[in-house]
Formats: sequence, structure tokens, C-alpha cells
Amino acid sequence: MSATRIHAKPKSRLWKTLTSIRLTVFVLLILAAVAVIGTVVPQGQPLNLYLKLYGQGWGELLWGGGFTHVYFSPWFLMPLGLLTLNVCACIVHGLPQAVKRSFRQLSGEAALSLPERGRVTWPADVDPHAAITTVWRRELGPGRRETLGGQEIYLKEQGRFRPLGPYLIHIALLLILAGGVIGKFWGVEGQVALDQGGVASTFHTGPKTTKPLHFQVRLDKFQVAYYGPGSMPKEFRSDLTFLKNGQQVSRATCRVNEPVNFGGLTFYQASYGSEATGPVILKMLQGKQSEDLELPLWRPVELPGGWGKMIAMRVDGNFQGYGPAVLLAYKPSQGKPQVFWALKNHPEFGEQAGLRFLVESIPFAYYSVLQVRRDPGVWWVYTGFLMFLPGLYLAFFRPTERWALVLTKTAQGKWEAR
Repeated sequence: MSATRIHAKPKSRLWKTLTSIRLTVFVLLILAAVAVIGTVVPQGQPLNLYLKLYGQGWGELLWGGGFTHVYFSPWFLMPLGLLTLNVCACIVHGLPQAVKRSFRQLSGEAALSLPERGRVTWPADVDPHAAITTVWRRELGPGRRETLGGQEIYLKEQGRFRPLGPYLIHIALLLILAGGVIGKFWGVEGQVALDQGGVASTFHTGPKTTKPLHFQVRLDKFQVAYYGPGSMPKEFRSDLTFLKNGQQVSRATCRVNEPVNFGGLTFYQASYGSEATGPVILKMLQGKQSEDLELPLWRPVELPGGWGKMIAMRVDGNFQGYGPAVLLAYKPSQGKPQVFWALKNHPEFGEQAGLRFLVESIPFAYYSVLQVRRDPGVWWVYTGFLMFLPGLYLAFFRPTERWALVLTKTAQGKWEAR
């Protein structure tokens, strides 16, 4: 065995492995398993949450093994890199030959090597060209005609570029992978919460981290519309003004599925909420007696007559479409604490343990939560998806067909077509 063969064998085995479909399936199964872990296990949370959910042993294992940030861990990035290498190897291995086949037009010499499907003969006194041309156009469409060595050759081919289809899909997959990685590591994502009339010049990218906007955004007006009482929101929108150095530059309306772009960032209408602007006023009824209560948010208030304590935990400007409401925590002097909603427009929901709580007023204001994103890889992803379309069309909807009819005049003067 020569030295050349000793070094060539491992290289050919490596190349065969990199271009094999088995490697693709194996890597995709690993990525699917990692994605399941990333879906089941909460991502990006503090350590104490995992210790509480999974216990000391499993919590520390998940945290230390990188499964709490799985999409940034080697468990995900290494198979992703191997998949990229696999796709690149397949492109390098097969694309040059596919390009050569696609740009090699069917010639007369190649037509003579096609398998024979049938023969037709005409008498010597009949010119077959007109009949052949008519039938050819009717059955196959326009074609070409060549003369080679005294033979008339009619040629027709379609799907010549079909071999390029799978490689366009491979390249599209690479572009999508590249766009995802670029967006994940070089993109920015966060949130900004704005009160009506409020102005923000930063946004939160984490619990304790912020980034500057390099401009200001002001919430001029926030609106919520419902389909009807007790129904889901039909629309919630934020009317925004963008400012630079205190001067208005642009105005826009941000709705769900209608983001706004400004300053290289995209603003999405993510959610909204209500916050109290003053104490909630309740009327407590017990029999024929009534007492007025003033409940600041999250401050326990002693109820008259030794009935216990009450805390206003949260206000909602339009609770499930039924109007303003307050979430109350009631701890009676005897018995278990109760948590319930009291609705201003529906006093029948405010009865607990022989007491009725009627909502007199709920001073509140809406705030809007906007998601802020900058994704430099999005155009890579769009380009990849656009490249998928011609790739799928060529690979699955353009079958390769080659037709040739060779017309020859025999020694007896007859015409023979095969």
C-alpha cells in the first residue's frame, strides 16, 4: 500500500461522512431534542427558580449544564455548526456537476444516445417534415431542429435546470441559519413600558439592564377596543411620537401585527396594563350598615368592626371587557384568606363571607408595553425564504424530459423516424 493511499482513505471517509444524509438526520435529531429541552425548561431565569422547580440536584445540573440558556450553549451551537458544515459540503460536492448538467443543452450527438421508444416509416413519395412539425408542436410544443450526418433531428427538452433545485434549497437553508445566528448574537431585543404622555429614552433588555434609544419616544394616546362585554380585545393601539433633541421628528400608530420602524429599531405592540393613580374607594355593606374604605395599592387596611384586613392588589381598566375592576385580597379575622375581583359596573360579584364590597371609584391609567427589536439577520432570512421558492419549484414541479426524433432516408428511398 502506498503512502498516498494511506493518507487518501481517511480523507475520503471524512468527506463521505460530511456529505451523507445520515449525518443530516443525526444532527437534526440532536437539534430537535435540544429544542424540546429549551421548550420544556424555562430559559434565562435566575438560579433560585430552577432550584425551586426541580430541586437542588436537578436545578444545579440544568444550570451548570447550560440547559437554562440552551440556545447559547454548545448543546445547540455545535450541532448547528455541524449541520452548516454538512450543508456546505453537500453544496461543494454536487453543485458544480449540477451547474454543468443544467447548462449543457441537448445536442444531436446526445440525442442519438437516448433510448429508442418507437419507429415510424413513410413511403419515398411522401415528405414527412410537415406532419412531424404539426404533431411535434401539438404534443410537445416548440422545439429545435438540427442536421447531423445526413439525419434530421428534432429536439425538445424541459426541466433542464431541475438539478439546481436541491442546491438552491441548500443555499436557502444556509442563509436562514446565518440570519438566525446573526440576529441572535448581534441583534437587540427588549421592552419599554410607557404611561400615556410618558417619554422614554431607554429600553430594558433584561431585569436590570437597559440600552439607550439614541432618541425619545412619547406615548400620546393609548386605546383599547373590545368586541363586546366579556369578549376579547378587538384592538389595542399606541399613538407614538418620536423626538430627537426634544424636537418632533415623526409620528406613527403602533398596533398588533402593525409594527413601527424608527432609528433602526422596530416597535411592536406587545401588551398593555392598568395602574392605579390613587386609592381605590370601596363601600363595605354588612346588613344595613355601610362603611367607606380607602385602599391604597398594596397596603393592608383594617376593616371596621374587626372583620379582618383588606388589600387592593391590582386594578384593571376593563377586566375581560366588563369595565373597571380591582383585585382584592381579603383576610377575615377567622377563616382562610380570599382573593377575588370586584367590578365597578357589576356589584353582584363583590360578596364575600357575609360582606358586600361595592366599588365606588377606581382611579387608574393605562400604560402600553412595546417590544423593541433590531434584527440585522432578518434580510438574510427573507432572502433564504425567497430562494426556497424557485428551489422547491425546480426540485418538485419541473421534471426532466428529453425528446428526440431522428429522421433518416433509407437506401430504398423511404423515410424512417425513430
